[in-house]
Amino acid sequence: MPRRRRTSGMSPFIAAGLVKFNEAKEIERIKLSPQAVIFIGIAISVIVIILKFLVPL
Repeated sequence: MPRRRRTSGMSPFIAAGLVKFNEAKEIERIKLSPQAVIFIGIAISVIVIILKFLVPL
């Protein structure tokens, strides 16, 4: 019976060399504070609630 190689917790795709993370290009992302994310979520919720009363379907 052949012995299985240990991948030390890596996924089979990484162990097989199918995914290479070092070749990915760096993508600039928008950086937001947690407070800004919460504020934006609340603001969108309030806008949706207001529009629900203003534009009945």
